[in-house]
Amino acid sequence: MMNKPFLLLTLIAAIALLLPQHAWPQKPETMRRIGILLPGKPSSSPHKPPPFEFFRVFQETLAKHGYVEGKNLAIDFRSGGYEQLPALAQELEQLKAEVVWVLSTHAGRIVQRVVKRTPLVIYSCDPFEHVTKLSRPESNVTGTTCMTSELSPKRLELLKELLPRARRVVVFGDPEDAPEGWRLTREAAPKLGIAIQQVSYKDRDSLPAALERVAKIKPDAVFVYPDAVLDSESRRLAQFWLEHSLPSMNAFPWYAETGGLISYGAVTAEVAAMLGGQMAKILDGARPGDIPYQRATQFHLLINLKTAKALGVTVPKSLLVRADRIIE
Repeated sequence: MMNKPFLLLTLIAAIALLLPQHAWPQKPETMRRIGILLPGKPSSSPHKPPPFEFFRVFQETLAKHGYVEGKNLAIDFRSGGYEQLPALAQELEQLKAEVVWVLSTHAGRIVQRVVKRTPLVIYSCDPFEHVTKLSRPESNVTGTTCMTSELSPKRLELLKELLPRARRVVVFGDPEDAPEGWRLTREAAPKLGIAIQQVSYKDRDSLPAALERVAKIKPDAVFVYPDAVLDSESRRLAQFWLEHSLPSMNAFPWYAETGGLISYGAVTAEVAAMLGGQMAKILDGARPGDIPYQRATQFHLLINLKTAKALGVTVPKSLLVRADRIIE
């Protein structure tokens, strides 16, 4: 005869089988942790990235892979000047970040010097500053490139098409962030009948003096090579270019959206999705060295007609018909 305890256990098991799966007790999900490291002003909140579309797409991509912030994913955000990045990177390692996402070529190179084991995913304009082979990085580093260096000659061509009389162009940027971009631009300039001059700066504090040097040169146009410092100063830059009657060629849409004349570069939502996917693969257990460096494949052209009018620039129809977006 079946004893009572055994009968009770059998009854409980039978009831459990009849219950829907979502009613079963669920195992607690393991909290995973990632770091985000940006060069720039120190953030008022060390745990939240800025509310830009880029970070929204990045987090949505992680969620599609099953990593949802607040549910099973913790995100530690840090930002600071270039000289602060080594300490901030080590701080993220101490917090047990399983993978750290780093913005910009210059910042990525700095962080690579101090982070040797924790996986790094770098968003870079110049990937060969970080790895020797895009197909198999073979280190603790992978990432995505916006192709800004490779697109530098194309942007210079578009600038010449917009301003056919332009002869003197200033390339404005951080030389440590864009060595390859500067080389490619320098090689393309003579073929377009352009003489270029580089005006550089080191950090946000040296930006005002660099801008004044551009104003003294009085070039026909400014070719802006982007980095994390300039990205956060796009509105300030646009105002300066307008005040000094300087047409500007830019790489990312927010430069044109905040008043720059023209921009041509990667669709940032695509890049954000690529980076989020790479982070998810590492959280799933993949080695960074086994994840190929990815390249942007979508690019768009923006023209700010309001700025063109203020500068007295007539935009040719050949550019207007090709523009992905016109700001009026």
